[in-house]
Amino acid sequence: MTKRKASRYGYSVVSKLLAVVLPAIPFGLGVGYATGNYPASLVTGLTMAGTIQIFSDLDQAFFHPRLKSLPLDWRIVVEITFGILYYTLGAGLALFVCNRIFDFAIAGTTAWAFVLIGFTGFVLVHAAFYALHFHRALKEKASQEERLRALAAQAELKALKAQINPHFLFNTLNTIAALIHADPAQAEATVERLAEMLRYALTGSERGLVPLEEELAFVDSYLEIEQARFGERLRVTREIAPDALSVPVPGQILQPLVENAVQHGRGGDGSVDLTIRVRPHGDEVVITIADRGPGVPQDHRMDAGRGVGLRNVDERLRKTYGEEYGLEVMDNEPRGAVIIVRMPVGV
Repeated sequence: MTKRKASRYGYSVVSKLLAVVLPAIPFGLGVGYATGNYPASLVTGLTMAGTIQIFSDLDQAFFHPRLKSLPLDWRIVVEITFGILYYTLGAGLALFVCNRIFDFAIAGTTAWAFVLIGFTGFVLVHAAFYALHFHRALKEKASQEERLRALAAQAELKALKAQINPHFLFNTLNTIAALIHADPAQAEATVERLAEMLRYALTGSERGLVPLEEELAFVDSYLEIEQARFGERLRVTREIAPDALSVPVPGQILQPLVENAVQHGRGGDGSVDLTIRVRPHGDEVVITIADRGPGVPQDHRMDAGRGVGLRNVDERLRKTYGEEYGLEVMDNEPRGAVIIVRMPVGV
């Protein structure tokens, strides 16, 4: 038996004992005062609590699971009815058996009033104990559901982060193959950049948030690889505010946006003019990625775009920071497209 199971088993045993002992005390005192036989009255209280506990366990094991198909209102009515039933049966059976064993007499209105007071105390203590037990069970269930939701969200984010465009890998390998004979030094540098990107992609999925400086270095590795393919046709302008470099951001959040701009932001001659701006703005950091390509299609929708890159980034931003932090895509002036990313500084 593991420590966790042993702890749960120990808690269950202690819980059952307390459920029997604690309610028996007020009932034993009430009946004892009425009969003058405190030991017998205490045993009667223990017997009553134990009998009710047995009825309760039988209810939970055999009847309660069959109530799940009923509407909630009916379930509550049936549960209350069963509760009254096994309280009444438990009390009557315990009094009958213990009266036969100990032969104590309860006579007179005053005596029965004390018995009733004791039984009321028994019910209140018993109900309070199980209310606390039920509250604890609800908290554990809510906590477990929250952990499951967090794990599911974490797994989903990892899956989104782990996606590297296979077309990019295919084009990079073709570029390396072409450079091996034409420019071996450039081929070696491109392989090193690709290795850095893959290493960052693998380790970044375990880290959550990373400094913006590291994310921009990852983007630079990608652009160096694309530079080997496009040559002078790829022109990149960077406007980076130094005081924004330490801001924590989700790993691999910018590279898909830059890749999208390289793919869809080409001019008529096949060149790509790319501008990456990073500026702090109040309690946010604003990142814009602009190109000089054909611009945003009129029928563009984030949930029905041409690729998964923008949708993945938009979804990750919303899951990480909230619905108000999705991507913004608009036309550039005089032509092209602009993607805007806003992220809170303090998260």
